[in-house]
Parts: sequence; C-alpha cells; structure tokens
Amino acid sequence: MKMQRGLYVVVGAFAGYALFGSFAVLGFAAVAVSLLTPLPAAFVGMRFGSSVAGVTVVLTALLVLLSSDLSTALMYLIQFGIPAAALPWLLNHGLAWDKATVAVLWAMVAVSIGGLFVASLVAGQSPLAMANELIGKEIAQTTVAMQVMFAEADLPADQKKEVGLAVEKMAVFLQNAYPGIAITVSGLMTVGLVFLLSVLARGRYTVPGRPFPEWKVPEQLVWILIVSGFLVAFVDGLPGIFALNLLVILLPIYFLQGLAVIDCFFRRKAFSPMFRAVGYVLVTLVNPLPMVVTGLGIFDMWADFRKPKKPKS
Repeated sequence: MKMQRGLYVVVGAFAGYALFGSFAVLGFAAVAVSLLTPLPAAFVGMRFGSSVAGVTVVLTALLVLLSSDLSTALMYLIQFGIPAAALPWLLNHGLAWDKATVAVLWAMVAVSIGGLFVASLVAGQSPLAMANELIGKEIAQTTVAMQVMFAEADLPADQKKEVGLAVEKMAVFLQNAYPGIAITVSGLMTVGLVFLLSVLARGRYTVPGRPFPEWKVPEQLVWILIVSGFLVAFVDGLPGIFALNLLVILLPIYFLQGLAVIDCFFRRKAFSPMFRAVGYVLVTLVNPLPMVVTGLGIFDMWADFRKPKKPKS
C-alpha cells in the first residue's frame, strides 16, 4: 500500500509539473490544459488522504523551483497548489462540493492579496500601484499576442481595422474587470476540478454535496446581480467598476445553474451520455446559447424549471 501511495505521489507530482509547464511551452494554446494542473495532486488526495495531496503539491513546487525560480514556484502554489491540497481536505471532511469550492476560492484570494502586500513592502511600492503594474503587463502581453495573431491572418484591411478597435476595447474592459475575471477563472477551474474528481471517483471515494442536476444558487444572490446590473448601466467611476466585477463573477454562477437545469432535463429524458456531452459543448460555445442558459439560471429562481409537473387528471 505504501509503495502504491508513493508511486501515485511521484506520478502525480510529475504530471502536475508537466501540466503547469505546458503554458510556457505552447502558450495560449495550452490554457485549457494548464488549468488541469491541480488535478493529479487532488486525485491522489482523494484516493489516499489530504496529507498525501499536500506532499504531492510540495514535490511539484520543488520541481517547478528547480527548473525555474522562486516567484514561479510561489505562483504555482497560489494558483494551483491551494485547490490541489485544500479541496481534497475539505471534501474528505464532508464539506459539500459547492461550499468547498467557495472556501478554496476565498483562500486563493486571501493568499494572493497577502502575497501582494508582502511583495509591495519588499519592493517599497504601494500594493495598488504594484497590482496595476502587474495587471497592465499581463493585459499588454495578451493584447500584443492577439494583435500579432490577427495581423498574420488573411483579412481585408477594413476588417483588420475593426479587429484592432475591438482588441483596444477588450484591453479597456480587461483593465476594469481584471479582478473579477481572475476570481471567475479560479472559481471555474475549481468547479471543473470537482467535476473531474467526481468522474474519476468510480466508487473509490465520494464527493459530498447535492448532485449537480439539483444544485441551486442561494436565492439572495439574485438581488446582488440585479443591483450590480443597474450600477453598471447607470453609474460611472469606481462604483460602476466594482459592480462590473461583481457581474463578471455572478453571471458565470448563474450560467452553472442554467447548466444544472439543462442537465436535469437531459437526465429526466434519459438522453445518452454522448448526447448530453454534445449538448453541453453547444450551450457553452455556440452564441447566443450561453446567454440563454444564463437567463435560464436566473429565472429558475422564480420559475423553478426542475419542479416535476403534476399530471393532468
């Protein structure tokens, strides 16, 4: 048993290291792959215990440190090490998967803010100025990469001009909504991690909490969404930017609730797993279906689409 556990730890550490390094090798093409970085350690933690997940995370961080530098290793620990170690610990202690996801997300945000304050003190710079500088660099890199990609595309001059303006508007949006986007990406990564852990369980462990087709957002949250929408529409300045970040965080949550409604419908109609998988891909990627699914999740608070219909007498 100890040998099997040790083998899983070593394989999990090297798998996490390879997934983390995929972005450096492949760039933006590996974004989705790099988001799987916490999966190996988290799976080991669910199989053999939370402490084993921690050992796997530490070993992965050491591999990153040996091949890169301290700042990259710390970035791995904050972005991927926390969910890889904390999520199995919370789930193994019986906390429901949605509450565990929120707790992990809060931990990532708190550690990130704490790390920013420490780094700003060492650099002799204000935390806000350092955050703006880091965000500006990342947005600039993303903007340049997109401009290069579209410049190399075989497009007419007028379309290239329109694309250039769209990229500039996107840069302004990213500058305003970056905190919300960062939290949303981390949250969706953690939810995806929960989903993959449930798929890989196969009776070896359980993921506590309400099944996804029955899952609902707390009802009070919808009023925060409504107020945020009004503020974004009618208020400028800092309150509008704060509300925009709230919208960026809340809308994907209601998209997940809409997806739960669709999942409930698919299962109630006994559609095959292949059909369901194709349906999930379509409603996630094909415009305007994501907006429709999000609206479905919002109005489910009042309409309760999953409530079984009473048969007509």
